[in-house]
Amino acid sequence: MLTIFQSPKGGSGTTVTAASYALATAEHHGKAMLIDMCGDARAVLGVADTDTPGLNDWLGETHGAGADAFISLGTAVANGLLVVHPGSRFVSGAPRWDALAGAIGTWDFPVIIDAGTHYLPEELRAAADHNWLVTRSCYLALRRATRLPRPTGAVVVREQGRALTVRDVEAVLNVPVVTTIPFDPDRKSTRLNSS
Repeated sequence: MLTIFQSPKGGSGTTVTAASYALATAEHHGKAMLIDMCGDARAVLGVADTDTPGLNDWLGETHGAGADAFISLGTAVANGLLVVHPGSRFVSGAPRWDALAGAIGTWDFPVIIDAGTHYLPEELRAAADHNWLVTRSCYLALRRATRLPRPTGAVVVREQGRALTVRDVEAVLNVPVVTTIPFDPDRKSTRLNSS
């Protein structure tokens, strides 16, 4: 099972949402993998940065390594969660997105991708069971979201004082809001609410 989190605009909470979902999924299934395309998941999860090979290294057209080699790039975090960080800044040559989608399809554990605002190739989009857009009820974010391929659902970070509602988000994106995350800058905690 592949679940992708992406956002039309930075600062929407995509990494925190993807990391939280990945931890809960690992706890529920006994094992899960979080593929971090953005490079912030390790910090969010309290894991030190590393200069070891990662996603971009494996994707390089001359790399040629298989699914097992990709798994070995993961760092164990907690409760069976492996995190694969971006690795090199760039991919060498044409990225092997089809090889990654194929590898994910062979694994017997859930995979979560934190794509953030990065380009999401069609090979991964087609392989995903869920492609969730993380957004705030913000005009600018929704305007940008309408230019992206349509997700399967949305996660809305709700802030007080926003004129747009969850229903507005659903109407603009023409997808269901799968959950909301209330955010109050005056409080230090938030919790997920299923819609």
